[in-house]
Amino acid sequence: MTRKVYLDSGARIQGFHSLFEEFKLYPPEGYEFVVDKAVSGIDSYTVTRKLGARALHRIRLLPYIQRFLWQYRWYTGDFSRRTQNADLTLSAFRLNLKRKPWVMLVDYMGDFCPVTYDTEHLRFYKSLIEKVLSSEYCKKIIPYSYYIKGRIFASLNCERFRDKIETVHLGVHPKNFTKKYEKDRITLLFLGTVNTANILRSFNERGGKEVLETFAILNEKYDNLELIIRTYVPTDIRKKYSRMLKSPNVKIFDRVLPKEQFEQIMKESDILLFPSYHTPAMTILDAMSYEMPVIATNLEGIPEMVKDGETGFLIKKHRKPFYSIDADFDVVDDLVDKASILIEDSTLRRKMGLAGRKEIETGEFSIKKRNEKLKRIFDEAIEN
Repeated sequence: MTRKVYLDSGARIQGFHSLFEEFKLYPPEGYEFVVDKAVSGIDSYTVTRKLGARALHRIRLLPYIQRFLWQYRWYTGDFSRRTQNADLTLSAFRLNLKRKPWVMLVDYMGDFCPVTYDTEHLRFYKSLIEKVLSSEYCKKIIPYSYYIKGRIFASLNCERFRDKIETVHLGVHPKNFTKKYEKDRITLLFLGTVNTANILRSFNERGGKEVLETFAILNEKYDNLELIIRTYVPTDIRKKYSRMLKSPNVKIFDRVLPKEQFEQIMKESDILLFPSYHTPAMTILDAMSYEMPVIATNLEGIPEMVKDGETGFLIKKHRKPFYSIDADFDVVDDLVDKASILIEDSTLRRKMGLAGRKEIETGEFSIKKRNEKLKRIFDEAIEN
């Protein structure tokens, strides 16, 4: 008998995130994930809620009103308009107030807050968060890195739900292809988002300015490079770097691509440049699954994914905030150094790429390892 798990991701529009696709298409043995039917575009109800939330946020009332609504829904059990016929709910990156068994996937402390990313008011919500997590309905709290697990213990009083917290690394399915190494050009790849919910911040948050400055230096140093940018590029960046972005060596894809085209880009790319200001889990794992060595920032949960010197290189953290006008040139220098090593050493590039692919296929970030843990967690949550 197949058991059903409702995947509560909050996604009501088309464009299901690849992270959730990996859950839905590759569930643990004996389970299937149930998701909400996507609608085309954004409905008027959602627009009205977003506009209202923005107005309340501007006058600094949103945290207070949301906390009151949370408290009301928790004590009355009136939380969701949607009901699913499932044995368990997997609540992805959002606290669940339903009075039915659920487990929670966590990637950031803001996931526990009623206002998205509102860690500024975490203390204000703290008592209610701890009460919900210690309830009989919350069966498991699943951070996807040891770093996030540590942040939970540091930020909340976990005494009543300590045993519920267990790290489960995300997984990416193996890719059936043969990597081509004998090419005239070496392709550097930068991945951001084309998701409209995060589109304005993504380029800068993921180190886009540093990537452009790095490529400007590398392109002068080597004559066989190509840069592919798959993300929305803000207007001010397009103006500032207009000459470079018009170069025949730079290709920009700023929209959602057909699956076949995106896969072809991933197969043909040689090195992922990712000097991000935060942990971008799926981007790194996707690159590794396509046999790419990864150069990424040494912060948060990234060192758990990228083994320095084995599957890629770790570079120094940013000293400037992501919204600074100029790039962080200390990071640029480090990125240039590490990229140059991989550009000049095809043997090392191949060795790191193969090591990353092996990690995805059979290692800690494989679907097999992820599902072994999830099956045990789901079994215990339903049976106990």
